[in-house]
Amino acid sequence: MTELRIDAGKAERIITQILRDEKGIPSADAAAVAAGICRRLKTAMPTSPSLDRYRIIAREPPDGDDFAITVAKKLTERKSELWNASELWELVYNQGRHLRAN
Repeated sequence: MTELRIDAGKAERIITQILRDEKGIPSADAAAVAAGICRRLKTAMPTSPSLDRYRIIAREPPDGDDFAITVAKKLTERKSELWNASELWELVYNQGRHLRAN
């Protein structure tokens, strides 16, 4: 879903104008309705940033050999599959904390 950010005052003016021009509501009534709409929208907005851009990863790699085997094939065939998976996961876990969220 696309995020829309607009100044509350500007939104109130736009809504007021739409109510007046398109619905024929008197200016004072349109302003009151617009203020109520904006108040409700502000109340519905999250107060803290969402976590949808963050990944929560476990300290240990996933159970099972599939992860280890896949990682080993990607990295090299010369080292132990489990060693490669463990090293890669440690790198991801340790360095992942220092990456910026985009």
